[in-house]
Amino acid sequence: MKTWKNNFTVRLILLMVLGALTGIFASRIKIDELLLSLNRNLEAFYFNHAFTIYLVLPLTLTLLALGAYFRGKKQVTEDLALDRDLLREGSIKRANLYMHLASVFNYFFFILYMATSLHKPDDAFVERIFFALVYFILLAVFLVYFQKRLVDFIHSYRPDLYSDTLSFSYAKKRLESSDEREQLEIYRAGYKAFTILMPSIGVCSLLLFFVSTVHFVGLAPFLLLLVLLSIGLVSFHHYSV
Repeated sequence: MKTWKNNFTVRLILLMVLGALTGIFASRIKIDELLLSLNRNLEAFYFNHAFTIYLVLPLTLTLLALGAYFRGKKQVTEDLALDRDLLREGSIKRANLYMHLASVFNYFFFILYMATSLHKPDDAFVERIFFALVYFILLAVFLVYFQKRLVDFIHSYRPDLYSDTLSFSYAKKRLESSDEREQLEIYRAGYKAFTILMPSIGVCSLLLFFVSTVHFVGLAPFLLLLVLLSIGLVSFHHYSV
């Protein structure tokens, strides 16, 4: 107990010192004005290249996923007998990551592009909106198909794993069909993601605070961060033992 108290005291002192240094540093370089200027520059850059950004980022991640998939497929076919973990690591794992990132970027930047385009219409507004919608649908369908191909490839070597990616309960059933080692790794990954996400939300709220001291960004960003933080905490404590 004494050791725990000492560690807690040391951490508290370090946190106070870090807070003081952050305040001094922020006041000297005027971090609020710096962040506001950075925000304006990013907005200007995005509005000038919004359509290109939406097209390039999800497509780049999709191509990376395809490249990793074919490399991983070749590697698994040749070396699976020597290393049974190739189905969960290496290029196959990267392909899965890139695929999910492509799906997230496709959805996020489509919503962002649609929202920002409504405020700055031009002569080609209708054509670009239509093209963006078609692009979003085609890429989303392809990513669903690609995920199915990836899962089916793994299922061909691991028939015990649930593989119906079109099912709404796919994640739950896939977890239930995994062995104890895989389940433990999934739970560990979820916990690590939680411990990284929560401080990240705190940092984002701090950055919003600094920006708001010069230019108030509105309640929505703060409320969204609060909702995310609350959902993370409530879900963690609900499912924890």
